[in-house]
Amino acid sequence: MQKKTFKIFSTIVFAVAMILLTVIAIPLITSYNNPDKFKAYIDSFGTWGFPIMLLIQIAQIVVALIPGEIIEVVAGTIYGWFWGTLFCCLGILIGQFLIFKTVKFLGRDFVNNVAGSKVMNKFKFLQDEKKLKSVIFFLFFIPGTPKDLITYVVPLTKVPMRDFLLITLIARIPSVISSTYAGNAIANREYMLLVIVYSAILVFSVCGALIYHFWDKKRTAKENNEQ
Repeated sequence: MQKKTFKIFSTIVFAVAMILLTVIAIPLITSYNNPDKFKAYIDSFGTWGFPIMLLIQIAQIVVALIPGEIIEVVAGTIYGWFWGTLFCCLGILIGQFLIFKTVKFLGRDFVNNVAGSKVMNKFKFLQDEKKLKSVIFFLFFIPGTPKDLITYVVPLTKVPMRDFLLITLIARIPSVISSTYAGNAIANREYMLLVIVYSAILVFSVCGALIYHFWDKKRTAKENNEQ
């Protein structure tokens, strides 16, 4: 009984913390196309600016409703593409670590409450996929996949946390670099470079979304035939 009560309390604390961080992130998200404005917003926190940004990046991974690319662009604008990339990778690792540990502790019911039974059914193939690590890398490398939702499902599989964190970090790096590089171009007013970077991101994202769509369609058809 005490364990169940503690799980309920932990879930409530988890939800409240993420809501607060999302509220803090809203001004940042709405002003991402104005470098001076969101720099001033972060600077207004003084020495707490970096920790606040890091918490927002972590919240983006955990909440899954905050657009990840926007936070990455903001990081590139404030810290430059190199340090912005390291910053985002740190936030991603911490966020995914927290999710992994939370799911392991609270169990399947918690994931059902967060993601919904429909999402769980959609990704049930992760439970018995023979080449699970390769599939995880593919899903996190290709743009347009629901990465943050998948993060909640993977801890229910047999993949070790260390392997999951390493695989997903490597898979995310190209996307993170492209976004922070775009943010750095915004900060330096290099608009031609910005157009080139965003054009490349757009092409890559569209191709990735199409690849994922056809892969998911083929996988679903295979499952239906087996049933």
